[in-house]
Amino acid sequence: MIEIKKIHFIGLSNVLKPKIVLENLQEMKSLKDKKVEYITDKDEGMVVDFCKKNDINIILVDHENLDSNINELKEKNADLLICLGWNRRITRNVLDIYKKAINCHGGLLPDYRGNRVYMSVYANIPEEYGATIHYMTENYDDGNIIKQAKIKLFLEETPLVIHRRICELTALILPESIRLVEEEYTGEIQKGKARFFKPLSRKMMDTIRNENIERIRLGQKKIITPHKEWDL
Repeated sequence: MIEIKKIHFIGLSNVLKPKIVLENLQEMKSLKDKKVEYITDKDEGMVVDFCKKNDINIILVDHENLDSNINELKEKNADLLICLGWNRRITRNVLDIYKKAINCHGGLLPDYRGNRVYMSVYANIPEEYGATIHYMTENYDDGNIIKQAKIKLFLEETPLVIHRRICELTALILPESIRLVEEEYTGEIQKGKARFFKPLSRKMMDTIRNENIERIRLGQKKIITPHKEWDL
């Protein structure tokens, strides 16, 4: 068993994902037996406001060079690092501070790797989408899968609704994922076809979405947003 008493979440200060996840965890009282701190880039923003209202300690770090804060992070003596949307690579030096480090990804790995993939989900209109919690490595969206959750995609869903549902799924499976980490579950190796989706502008997202809706109406094959793919 790995004893996890203190958790460091890491994410940006003014984005929706960590706010939704932390709100849901708070409402479910899922981490009431854990000490929680939030590592972030600025002392203002919607996530920071939530943390301050709920007595979650804020740790400010250098967004461009997290390694420069290693000594400070070590002194906090946290057991688990949970990434909730940090948009910079986290080096092995930082990961090694913790007993374990996991990432909350908004796609069904190994598919839909990348940042803000909910935009590609909206444009591509797959039958389902979801969230993955996996062990972190130095490579983006890599590492063994601890737990996944998926749901049906409805045409009525907007990009914001898709994003919110992914965040809520993440919060639902995170407590069980933490328990599995404590039990030293090693996770499942990512297998099959991996696809990394490139960031989209809103204009491109809407253009491809509209084209795919017409293709669905005509019974034609959908087009897919720009991506790279390879076999694992």
